[in-house]
Amino acid sequence: MNPALKQDIYVSTIIDSHNYGTVLQAVATRDVFEHYGHPVFIDYCRPHWTTKGWIKSYMGNTNRNVPERLARLVANAPVRHKSSTLFRSFVERELELCSPAPYLAHGGGLDSNAVYCVGSDQTWNIECNYGIDPVYFLKNVPGNYKKIAFSASFGRPDLSAEEIALTKPLLSQFDAISVRESSSVAILEGMGIGGTALKDPVLLCRPELWRELAAGVPAAEDGYVLVYMLNDNPDMCAFARNLAEREGLSARIVTFNPLKRAPGGLEGVCLPKPEEWVALFRDASYVVTDSFHGTCFSLLFERPMVVFDPPKFSVRLKDVLGDFALADRRAADGRNPMDIADATIDWSAVRACKERFAKEARTFLDSAFGTCVEVGQNGR
Repeated sequence: MNPALKQDIYVSTIIDSHNYGTVLQAVATRDVFEHYGHPVFIDYCRPHWTTKGWIKSYMGNTNRNVPERLARLVANAPVRHKSSTLFRSFVERELELCSPAPYLAHGGGLDSNAVYCVGSDQTWNIECNYGIDPVYFLKNVPGNYKKIAFSASFGRPDLSAEEIALTKPLLSQFDAISVRESSSVAILEGMGIGGTALKDPVLLCRPELWRELAAGVPAAEDGYVLVYMLNDNPDMCAFARNLAEREGLSARIVTFNPLKRAPGGLEGVCLPKPEEWVALFRDASYVVTDSFHGTCFSLLFERPMVVFDPPKFSVRLKDVLGDFALADRRAADGRNPMDIADATIDWSAVRACKERFAKEARTFLDSAFGTCVEVGQNGR
Protein backbone atom coordinates (compact mmCIF):
# COMPACT_ATOMS: atom_id res chain seq x y z
CA MET A 1 0.00 0.00 0.00
CA ASN A 2 1.26 3.48 -0.83
CA PRO A 3 2.37 5.16 2.44
CA ALA A 4 0.78 8.40 1.23
CA LEU A 5 -2.62 6.70 1.49
CA LYS A 6 -2.15 5.61 5.09
CA GLN A 7 -2.66 7.52 8.30
CA ASP A 8 0.40 9.27 9.63
CA ILE A 9 1.78 8.00 12.92
CA TYR A 10 4.12 10.47 14.64
CA VAL A 11 6.40 8.59 16.97
CA SER A 12 8.12 10.16 19.96
CA THR A 13 10.88 7.83 21.09
CA ILE A 14 14.51 8.08 22.12
CA ILE A 15 16.80 8.24 19.09
CA ASP A 16 19.48 10.63 20.34
CA SER A 17 21.59 8.45 22.63
CA HIS A 18 24.59 6.58 21.27
CA ASN A 19 23.17 3.21 22.21
CA TYR A 20 22.47 0.09 20.16
CA GLY A 21 19.29 -0.91 21.93
CA THR A 22 17.90 2.60 21.58
CA VAL A 23 18.21 2.87 17.82
CA LEU A 24 17.22 -0.75 17.21
CA GLN A 25 14.01 -0.46 19.24
CA ALA A 26 13.12 2.53 17.04
CA VAL A 27 13.62 0.44 13.89
CA ALA A 28 11.51 -2.32 15.42
CA THR A 29 8.77 0.21 16.22
CA ARG A 30 8.85 1.36 12.60
CA ASP A 31 8.51 -2.24 11.46
CA VAL A 32 5.49 -2.84 13.70
CA PHE A 33 3.76 0.44 12.82
CA GLU A 34 4.11 0.03 9.06
CA HIS A 35 1.19 -2.39 9.30
CA TYR A 36 -1.02 0.40 10.68
CA GLY A 37 0.07 3.50 8.83
CA HIS A 38 2.96 5.72 7.86
CA PRO A 39 5.39 6.06 10.81
CA VAL A 40 7.34 9.31 11.07
CA PHE A 41 9.79 9.82 13.93
CA ILE A 42 10.18 13.09 15.80
CA ASP A 43 13.79 14.17 15.32
CA TYR A 44 14.34 15.22 18.92
CA CYS A 45 17.55 15.45 20.91
CA ARG A 46 17.28 15.86 24.67
CA PRO A 47 19.16 18.93 25.99
CA HIS A 48 21.77 16.88 27.84
CA TRP A 49 22.51 14.84 24.69
CA THR A 50 23.25 17.87 22.50
CA THR A 51 26.85 18.98 21.97
CA LYS A 52 26.19 21.89 24.32
CA GLY A 53 24.83 19.54 26.97
CA TRP A 54 27.79 17.21 26.55
CA ILE A 55 30.26 20.05 27.02
CA LYS A 56 28.35 21.22 30.09
CA SER A 57 28.56 17.73 31.60
CA TYR A 58 32.35 17.88 31.44
CA MET A 59 32.93 21.51 32.36
CA GLY A 60 30.33 21.47 35.12
CA ASN A 61 32.04 18.63 36.97
CA THR A 62 33.23 20.40 40.12
CA ASN A 63 35.14 17.30 41.26
CA ARG A 64 37.93 18.26 38.87
CA ASN A 65 39.79 21.52 38.30
CA VAL A 66 39.16 23.53 35.13
CA PRO A 67 42.34 22.52 33.22
CA GLU A 68 41.65 18.87 33.95
CA ARG A 69 38.03 19.20 32.81
CA LEU A 70 39.13 20.89 29.60
CA ALA A 71 41.77 18.24 28.93
CA ARG A 72 39.23 15.44 29.35
CA LEU A 73 36.79 17.28 27.09
CA VAL A 74 39.36 17.65 24.32
CA ALA A 75 40.54 14.04 24.70
CA ASN A 76 37.03 12.64 24.42
CA ALA A 77 35.79 14.88 21.59
CA PRO A 78 36.97 12.50 18.79
CA VAL A 79 35.30 9.57 20.54
CA ARG A 80 32.01 11.43 20.81
CA HIS A 81 32.22 12.51 17.18
CA LYS A 82 32.76 8.96 15.96
CA SER A 83 29.96 7.59 18.13
CA SER A 84 27.57 10.38 17.15
CA THR A 85 28.27 9.90 13.45
CA LEU A 86 27.81 6.13 13.70
CA PHE A 87 24.40 6.20 15.34
CA ARG A 88 23.09 9.31 13.61
CA SER A 89 23.82 7.93 10.15
CA PHE A 90 21.94 4.74 11.06
CA VAL A 91 18.92 6.69 12.32
CA GLU A 92 18.81 8.86 9.20
CA ARG A 93 19.11 5.80 6.96
CA GLU A 94 16.46 3.71 8.68
CA LEU A 95 13.82 6.21 9.88
CA GLU A 96 11.77 8.98 8.32
CA LEU A 97 12.21 12.06 10.52
CA CYS A 98 10.27 15.26 11.17
CA SER A 99 10.92 18.50 13.05
CA PRO A 100 10.46 18.46 16.84
CA ALA A 101 9.44 22.14 16.96
CA PRO A 102 5.65 21.64 17.39
CA TYR A 103 6.25 19.18 20.23
CA LEU A 104 8.51 21.51 22.21
CA ALA A 105 6.08 24.42 22.45
CA HIS A 106 2.42 25.19 21.79
CA GLY A 107 2.64 26.20 18.18
CA GLY A 108 -0.03 24.34 16.25
CA GLY A 109 0.65 22.86 12.87
CA LEU A 110 -0.16 19.32 13.97
CA ASP A 111 -2.50 17.08 11.99
CA SER A 112 -5.69 16.32 13.91
CA ASN A 113 -6.21 13.19 11.81
CA ALA A 114 -2.85 11.66 12.68
CA VAL A 115 -2.01 9.33 15.55
CA TYR A 116 0.61 10.46 18.06
CA CYS A 117 2.60 7.76 19.78
CA VAL A 118 5.13 7.57 22.61
CA GLY A 119 7.51 4.68 23.03
CA SER A 120 9.25 2.43 23.27
CA ASP A 121 12.28 2.79 25.55
CA GLN A 122 12.59 4.72 28.82
CA THR A 123 10.65 7.73 27.58
CA TRP A 124 9.04 8.17 30.99
CA ASN A 125 12.15 7.72 33.12
CA ILE A 126 12.19 11.12 34.82
CA GLU A 127 15.58 10.42 36.38
CA CYS A 128 17.28 9.64 33.06
CA ASN A 129 15.54 12.50 31.26
CA TYR A 130 16.05 15.06 34.02
CA GLY A 131 12.37 15.68 34.61
CA ILE A 132 9.19 15.72 32.56
CA ASP A 133 10.19 15.89 28.93
CA PRO A 134 7.37 17.52 26.92
CA VAL A 135 8.19 15.57 23.76
CA TYR A 136 8.07 12.17 25.43
CA PHE A 137 4.81 12.94 27.21
CA LEU A 138 3.22 14.63 24.14
CA LYS A 139 2.57 17.57 26.45
CA ASN A 140 2.03 20.04 23.60
CA VAL A 141 -0.17 17.78 21.46
CA PRO A 142 -3.80 18.88 21.98
CA GLY A 143 -5.67 16.67 24.40
CA ASN A 144 -8.36 15.79 21.86
CA TYR A 145 -5.85 14.36 19.38
CA LYS A 146 -5.35 10.61 19.38
CA LYS A 147 -2.46 9.62 21.64
CA ILE A 148 -1.20 6.15 22.39
CA ALA A 149 1.80 4.68 24.19
CA PHE A 150 3.59 1.65 22.76
CA SER A 151 5.74 -0.29 25.22
CA ALA A 152 6.82 2.87 27.03
CA SER A 153 8.86 2.47 30.19
CA PHE A 154 9.27 4.26 33.51
CA GLY A 155 12.55 2.38 33.92
CA ARG A 156 11.95 1.91 37.65
CA PRO A 157 9.60 -0.18 39.79
CA ASP A 158 7.92 2.82 41.45
CA LEU A 159 7.62 6.61 41.35
CA SER A 160 7.67 9.22 44.06
CA ALA A 161 4.49 11.09 44.98
CA GLU A 162 5.91 14.18 43.28
CA GLU A 163 6.56 12.29 40.04
CA ILE A 164 3.06 10.83 40.09
CA ALA A 165 1.57 14.30 40.51
CA LEU A 166 3.50 15.50 37.46
CA THR A 167 2.85 12.56 35.17
CA LYS A 168 -0.77 11.64 35.93
CA PRO A 169 -2.41 14.68 34.22
CA LEU A 170 -0.36 14.08 31.07
CA LEU A 171 -0.93 10.33 30.86
CA SER A 172 -4.65 10.78 31.53
CA GLN A 173 -4.92 12.32 28.05
CA PHE A 174 -3.79 9.13 26.31
CA ASP A 175 -6.39 7.02 24.50
CA ALA A 176 -4.49 3.76 25.00
CA ILE A 177 -1.38 2.94 26.98
CA SER A 178 0.91 -0.05 26.81
CA VAL A 179 4.10 -0.26 28.85
CA ARG A 180 7.16 -2.44 28.63
CA GLU A 181 7.15 -3.95 32.12
CA SER A 182 4.48 -5.40 34.34
CA SER A 183 5.84 -3.18 37.11
CA SER A 184 4.88 -0.16 35.01
CA VAL A 185 1.27 -1.39 34.84
CA ALA A 186 1.20 -1.26 38.62
CA ILE A 187 2.47 2.33 38.52
CA LEU A 188 -0.33 3.28 36.15
CA GLU A 189 -2.92 1.49 38.25
CA GLY A 190 -1.72 3.48 41.25
CA MET A 191 -2.62 6.62 39.26
CA GLY A 192 -6.03 5.21 38.38
CA ILE A 193 -4.99 4.77 34.73
CA GLY A 194 -5.38 1.55 32.79
CA GLY A 195 -2.42 0.02 31.03
CA THR A 196 -1.41 -3.10 29.13
CA ALA A 197 1.96 -4.80 29.47
CA LEU A 198 3.66 -5.42 26.13
CA LYS A 199 7.21 -6.43 25.46
CA ASP A 200 9.93 -4.33 23.90
CA PRO A 201 9.37 -3.78 20.16
CA VAL A 202 12.54 -5.72 19.29
CA LEU A 203 10.64 -8.81 20.49
CA LEU A 204 7.39 -7.85 18.73
CA CYS A 205 8.46 -6.99 15.20
CA ARG A 206 8.79 -9.45 12.33
CA PRO A 207 11.30 -12.15 13.40
CA GLU A 208 13.08 -11.90 10.06
CA LEU A 209 13.76 -8.15 10.47
CA TRP A 210 17.02 -8.70 12.35
CA ARG A 211 18.46 -11.19 9.89
CA GLU A 212 17.48 -8.83 7.08
CA LEU A 213 19.25 -5.96 8.82
CA ALA A 214 22.44 -7.97 9.34
CA ALA A 215 22.29 -9.81 6.00
CA GLY A 216 25.23 -7.83 4.62
CA VAL A 217 27.53 -8.81 7.49
CA PRO A 218 29.50 -12.00 6.74
CA ALA A 219 28.96 -14.85 9.19
CA ALA A 220 31.74 -15.45 11.70
CA GLU A 221 34.02 -18.35 10.83
CA ASP A 222 34.43 -19.51 14.44
CA GLY A 223 32.32 -19.46 17.57
CA TYR A 224 32.97 -17.04 20.42
CA VAL A 225 31.71 -15.82 23.77
CA LEU A 226 30.24 -12.33 23.33
CA VAL A 227 30.43 -9.83 26.16
CA TYR A 228 28.09 -6.85 25.94
CA MET A 229 28.75 -4.85 29.09
CA LEU A 230 27.36 -1.39 29.81
CA ASN A 231 28.81 -1.10 33.31
CA ASP A 232 32.39 -1.88 34.31
CA ASN A 233 32.32 -5.31 35.93
CA PRO A 234 35.58 -7.27 36.27
CA ASP A 235 33.60 -10.33 37.38
CA MET A 236 31.77 -10.44 34.06
CA CYS A 237 35.02 -10.23 32.10
CA ALA A 238 36.71 -12.89 34.23
CA PHE A 239 33.78 -15.25 33.81
CA ALA A 240 33.68 -14.73 30.05
CA ARG A 241 37.38 -15.50 29.80
CA ASN A 242 36.96 -18.66 31.87
CA LEU A 243 33.97 -19.79 29.83
CA ALA A 244 35.77 -19.17 26.54
CA GLU A 245 38.88 -21.03 27.73
CA ARG A 246 36.83 -23.99 28.90
CA GLU A 247 34.92 -24.19 25.60
CA GLY A 248 37.94 -23.57 23.37
CA LEU A 249 36.44 -20.35 22.04
CA SER A 250 37.62 -16.79 21.69
CA ALA A 251 35.97 -14.04 23.74
CA ARG A 252 34.83 -10.77 22.17
CA ILE A 253 33.63 -7.62 23.89
CA VAL A 254 31.86 -4.62 22.40
CA THR A 255 33.78 -1.48 23.37
CA PHE A 256 32.85 2.16 22.99
CA ASN A 257 36.12 4.07 23.18
CA PRO A 258 38.87 3.51 20.59
CA LEU A 259 41.33 5.16 22.98
CA LYS A 260 40.90 2.42 25.58
CA ARG A 261 42.04 -1.17 25.35
CA ALA A 262 39.64 -4.02 25.84
CA PRO A 263 39.99 -5.90 29.15
CA GLY A 264 42.77 -8.46 29.14
CA GLY A 265 41.96 -11.72 27.40
CA LEU A 266 39.04 -10.23 25.45
CA GLU A 267 39.07 -9.21 21.81
CA GLY A 268 37.63 -5.71 21.51
CA VAL A 269 35.09 -4.89 18.80
CA CYS A 270 34.98 -1.11 19.00
CA LEU A 271 31.83 0.75 18.00
CA PRO A 272 30.49 -1.73 15.44
CA LYS A 273 27.74 -0.45 13.18
CA PRO A 274 24.27 -1.38 14.51
CA GLU A 275 23.86 -4.06 11.85
CA GLU A 276 27.28 -5.46 12.83
CA TRP A 277 26.22 -5.39 16.48
CA VAL A 278 23.17 -7.48 15.58
CA ALA A 279 25.40 -9.92 13.70
CA LEU A 280 27.61 -10.33 16.78
CA PHE A 281 24.62 -11.81 18.61
CA ARG A 282 23.57 -13.79 15.55
CA ASP A 283 26.90 -15.60 15.41
CA ALA A 284 27.79 -15.90 19.13
CA SER A 285 28.06 -19.24 20.92
CA TYR A 286 27.34 -17.67 24.34
CA VAL A 287 26.41 -14.17 25.50
CA VAL A 288 27.46 -12.56 28.78
CA THR A 289 25.65 -9.27 29.37
CA ASP A 290 24.26 -6.76 31.84
CA SER A 291 22.10 -5.12 29.18
CA PHE A 292 18.36 -5.32 28.63
CA HIS A 293 18.68 -5.30 24.86
CA GLY A 294 21.67 -7.60 25.04
CA THR A 295 19.35 -10.05 26.78
CA CYS A 296 16.60 -9.48 24.21
CA PHE A 297 18.87 -10.17 21.24
CA SER A 298 20.19 -13.29 22.94
CA LEU A 299 16.58 -14.46 23.08
CA LEU A 300 15.91 -13.43 19.48
CA PHE A 301 18.87 -15.41 18.14
CA GLU A 302 18.47 -18.20 20.71
CA ARG A 303 21.91 -17.82 22.21
CA PRO A 304 22.51 -19.12 25.77
CA MET A 305 23.03 -16.08 27.94
CA VAL A 306 24.36 -15.34 31.40
CA VAL A 307 22.93 -12.08 32.69
CA PHE A 308 24.57 -9.93 35.34
CA ASP A 309 22.59 -7.22 37.11
CA PRO A 310 23.58 -3.62 36.38
CA PRO A 311 24.03 -1.21 39.32
CA LYS A 312 20.75 0.58 38.49
CA PHE A 313 17.51 -0.07 36.60
CA SER A 314 17.80 -3.86 36.85
CA VAL A 315 14.01 -4.22 36.99
CA ARG A 316 13.88 -4.44 33.20
CA LEU A 317 16.22 -7.43 33.16
CA LYS A 318 14.32 -9.18 35.91
CA ASP A 319 11.02 -8.61 34.15
CA VAL A 320 12.06 -9.75 30.67
CA LEU A 321 13.75 -12.90 31.95
CA GLY A 322 10.75 -13.64 34.14
CA ASP A 323 8.46 -13.20 31.14
CA PHE A 324 10.30 -16.05 29.39
CA ALA A 325 10.52 -18.18 32.55
CA LEU A 326 14.29 -17.69 32.49
CA ALA A 327 14.86 -15.92 35.80
CA ASP A 328 17.55 -18.49 36.58
CA ARG A 329 19.76 -17.01 33.83
CA ARG A 330 20.62 -14.13 36.20
CA ALA A 331 23.98 -14.42 37.92
CA ALA A 332 22.42 -13.29 41.19
CA ASP A 333 21.16 -14.67 44.48
CA GLY A 334 24.19 -16.94 44.85
CA ARG A 335 23.91 -18.63 41.43
CA ASN A 336 27.16 -19.83 39.91
CA PRO A 337 27.57 -18.24 36.45
CA MET A 338 29.21 -21.39 35.05
CA ASP A 339 26.24 -23.47 36.17
CA ILE A 340 23.98 -21.00 34.40
CA ALA A 341 25.98 -21.32 31.19
CA ASP A 342 25.70 -25.12 31.40
CA ALA A 343 21.95 -25.13 31.95
CA THR A 344 19.93 -25.86 28.81
CA ILE A 345 17.23 -23.53 27.53
CA ASP A 346 13.98 -24.79 26.05
CA TRP A 347 14.04 -22.65 22.93
CA SER A 348 10.73 -24.02 21.69
CA ALA A 349 9.14 -22.56 24.82
CA VAL A 350 10.92 -19.25 24.17
CA ARG A 351 9.57 -19.20 20.61
CA ALA A 352 6.06 -19.91 21.88
CA CYS A 353 6.39 -16.98 24.28
CA LYS A 354 7.54 -14.66 21.50
CA GLU A 355 4.59 -15.67 19.34
CA ARG A 356 2.20 -15.05 22.23
CA PHE A 357 3.72 -11.67 22.99
CA ALA A 358 3.49 -10.61 19.33
CA LYS A 359 -0.17 -11.65 19.27
CA GLU A 360 -0.85 -9.60 22.41
CA ALA A 361 0.78 -6.58 20.75
CA ARG A 362 -1.34 -6.98 17.62
CA THR A 363 -4.48 -7.17 19.73
CA PHE A 364 -3.57 -3.96 21.56
CA LEU A 365 -2.57 -2.09 18.41
CA ASP A 366 -5.58 -3.29 16.40
CA SER A 367 -7.76 -1.75 19.09
CA ALA A 368 -5.66 1.40 19.48
CA PHE A 369 -5.37 2.17 15.77
CA GLY A 370 -8.55 0.62 14.45
CA THR A 371 -8.62 -1.10 11.08
CA CYS A 372 -5.77 0.00 8.82
CA VAL A 373 -7.49 1.51 5.77
CA GLU A 374 -6.72 3.82 2.89
CA VAL A 375 -7.59 7.52 3.07
CA GLY A 376 -10.41 7.20 0.61
CA GLN A 377 -12.15 4.62 2.76
CA ASN A 378 -12.41 6.67 5.94
CA GLY A 379 -12.70 10.14 4.53
CA ARG A 380 -9.40 11.46 5.84
